[in-house]
Amino acid sequence: MYRKIVKPTLDFLFALLLILLLWPLMGIVALITWIDLGLPLHNLLREREGKNKKTYIMYKFRTKALDSDGHTFSNTYTKVSRFIDKTRLNELPQLFNILFGQMSFVGPRPFIPGESDKFKDIIDPKRYMMRPGVTGLAQINGGRSISTKTKLKYDVEYYDNMSFWLDLKIVFITIGELLTFDVDKANKKRAEEINARKK
Repeated sequence: MYRKIVKPTLDFLFALLLILLLWPLMGIVALITWIDLGLPLHNLLREREGKNKKTYIMYKFRTKALDSDGHTFSNTYTKVSRFIDKTRLNELPQLFNILFGQMSFVGPRPFIPGESDKFKDIIDPKRYMMRPGVTGLAQINGGRSISTKTKLKYDVEYYDNMSFWLDLKIVFITIGELLTFDVDKANKKRAEEINARKK
């Protein structure tokens, strides 16, 4: 009931509400990106793997400089774009992915097509039985600070325990991390706390 009806309905309604509320902020981020990095504003409209491995375009503001061929450099942030990346303001356009039914607020972060092949021996099929999320269990338990193997374990744990209350918990923890204005630092701190408890 929750997985098939309630969760998708809540995703749609809250995505629509947030787009209506946050479109001025998205406009400001777009303007800042244009002034700071120029065009295009988007992150090259890169494809991602969604539910059932169906590919879709994940919307995201660009935060890295481009070379002459239009390819994104790996670590070429400006001070402004680094802040936008740390605060995840660049991911606001993913509200449209949620609205279109391609993503959920909570779920596993999507792979780039072909990237998942490197982990095909350890990826549980359950991971592709749900829509990818803007945030997820792996993101509130270390995010970029933990290995892909560990993230995959959290993805399956989320699928097995998916519920309204778990989603609510993940959303509130994510909001708390966003309010630190440095999600990567918050993720690293949380990962260290988790590892310390395991010892």
